[in-house]
Amino acid sequence: MLFKALSVLLVIGTAMALTPSEVRINTDRLLLDLMMMPRNRDATNEANCWANYTPIMKEIIDVFEAESKECIENFNGNKTVIAQSYDQERANITEIAKTSCTTLQLCDGEIDQIDAFKCFGATGSDQSQKLSKMSSRSSAAAISLQEELSRIISVKGLCDENAAAKYRSDNSNAFEDLKNCLDGKTI
Repeated sequence: MLFKALSVLLVIGTAMALTPSEVRINTDRLLLDLMMMPRNRDATNEANCWANYTPIMKEIIDVFEAESKECIENFNGNKTVIAQSYDQERANITEIAKTSCTTLQLCDGEIDQIDAFKCFGATGSDQSQKLSKMSSRSSAAAISLQEELSRIISVKGLCDENAAAKYRSDNSNAFEDLKNCLDGKTI
């Protein structure tokens, strides 16, 4: 029986390799507790029970892994779309910054000191206004981007929680059914 129990743990453990550690620990503990419970067992019934419920438990794990993977993929896809939606604004802001710097650097090309100072004075005032507007746009974009990312992080958290709750419920039911089967109550 110990060999069979270890085989079942190996199958379940392998299937759960990508699942969160809390879920993996709880499942392993439940399996071990169930295997270690003293019973007057009918070896044939026990073998049939494990043969029937091992694939059921593996399917529960497979569904959980698929749902968890879908949560991650949806999050990553949404994150990419959101980031791309800000690409043009970033390019526009970058262009304003580069143009302002380039425009100010042109004043350095003036040979005469008076002309250079007049250029910096006039150009600096104009570019300062443009950079101030750019700064406001940048701050607004950063706030908006952060809000959108926070929203999808929340959605992912709910998705993860729903997948874990479904897993816990299905797994609990399967363990209870297996326990009843091992006790000779059902098959």
